[in-house]
Amino acid sequence: MVSNYLSIFSASNIKKVLFPSTTSGVIWQYFAGSLAWLAVVGMAAMNLRTYLTYPSNSPEVGVTYYAFLTLHGWSAMLGLVPFAAISVIAYSMYKDGMSIRRTKLMSGMFWLANAGLIFALLGGPDMGWYMYPPLAVEDNSNFHAFLNYHGALMGIAYLALALSSLAQTIATVNLVSDAYATKPKGQKLGIFSAYGVAFAVIIALTLPALTAGELWYTLNILAGVPINTLLWLVLFWFYGHPVVYYVPFPLFGALYYFVPKFSGRPLFSEKWARWNIYLLAIGSMLIWVHHLQTFPIPVPVRLWINLSTLVLASGSGLTVLNLGLTVLTSKGYNYKDPVGMATLMALIGFILGGVQAVPLPMFPINPIVHNTYYVVGHFHLVIWTLILMGFTAVFLDVLRTVRPGFDYSKSATRLINAGILVWTIPFVIVGYLMSMEGYMGMLRRVIAYPTTFYPYNLSISLLAEIGIAGIVMAVGSALVEFLTYSPSTTVSVSSGSGSSTPSISLATDQNDKKGEFFDNLKLKL
Repeated sequence: MVSNYLSIFSASNIKKVLFPSTTSGVIWQYFAGSLAWLAVVGMAAMNLRTYLTYPSNSPEVGVTYYAFLTLHGWSAMLGLVPFAAISVIAYSMYKDGMSIRRTKLMSGMFWLANAGLIFALLGGPDMGWYMYPPLAVEDNSNFHAFLNYHGALMGIAYLALALSSLAQTIATVNLVSDAYATKPKGQKLGIFSAYGVAFAVIIALTLPALTAGELWYTLNILAGVPINTLLWLVLFWFYGHPVVYYVPFPLFGALYYFVPKFSGRPLFSEKWARWNIYLLAIGSMLIWVHHLQTFPIPVPVRLWINLSTLVLASGSGLTVLNLGLTVLTSKGYNYKDPVGMATLMALIGFILGGVQAVPLPMFPINPIVHNTYYVVGHFHLVIWTLILMGFTAVFLDVLRTVRPGFDYSKSATRLINAGILVWTIPFVIVGYLMSMEGYMGMLRRVIAYPTTFYPYNLSISLLAEIGIAGIVMAVGSALVEFLTYSPSTTVSVSSGSGSSTPSISLATDQNDKKGEFFDNLKLKL
């Protein structure tokens, strides 16, 4: 028994896990990375929320609070978001008959990206995920960009971040290349993979701007190269706004795939959906300047901000209209299926979170709410619903796809659906409570606040505790069901041709070799 147990950790098995040789293996690897960073994001969020339940905090608490705030932001934007995007894009290719040819390259970039980010985080970054200069390169008695790294080590940390973002760029370029090379001839891409590949191109075009900004910091610290603050901000936000779409837009493709499936009818307008790719892809790279609304920028630029943002918003609105009409004109939506439930919650949540964004680009409004919890409530509500619930829908579908014959039992279905609702309902309330705080004047990135906001912050923290239990129940139930699944085996007895001797044959689910690794793992355990 000990020998069988230890054989799981043999060099060959470890190598298969660290450097998978199949498309599905790479998808699993990036999904696992996404879930790991999601756990870090959640733990950091709950730690900083703990401090926000006290209206009066000493200045000493601020150091810890901002460290957790930066850990939360970096883990989300530099870890969770790109890994989740790559996993969803790779899965969209897999569903459409395409494959990843350079699996070792994808795995190598996965480990390099993780190593670079982890090294930087171990330095205790203390300046927010947006890394604004000059504080992001300060190292004096009044402010430290890193709590643990000083001098040249700061430059090496930024170099590690640059290698991390470069590795993620290479991975997405590889996805685009392999999609082109393995696309079935004579067939157009399915709607899911069309969105996935299109926005892999967007990631490959915009992520290098972050790499350039990080390298600029490296050269500033190690070689004294001066930094032009405005040009650095232009570089950062050219990446920093599209990054918020890295996961949502590939998930739009997933919604376009799942909603018709569970509505029992074709998509209301596939033509709308395909033309919308251009509107979303181009628009996502044109509106980054609206993050500079509080800067003294010319009136014509402000007009461009308003118009371009509304153009992009129209693309999201077209998506909601298309999917909504698909559901409303169907004979009934199958929300009892776990994937169908997660998809529906993602769509409803995106509508509720998207409505909050409509007034944000308007110049008379934006400077008032720009640095308040109104913005925090809006983008977190989209994260908690469209991104996390959409990602959950894809994850639940992955579990079905990689094990032919596997499906969720009635008891598991009830647990998963209950978990989805326990997650979604509290966090929708949390998003609107945050926005209400912002409307009342609660500033973001503060650790001490007027006592007026105490009931709101306490309620937000308590509701978040409930919601986290929901996502753990949903994902945990699905994984337990998946790992304990055993393919059905049938025994047939027949007489051989020309012989009176019966023959016995064992038949298992079709293509069960795809699940061989999991069955062997369970037997060894």
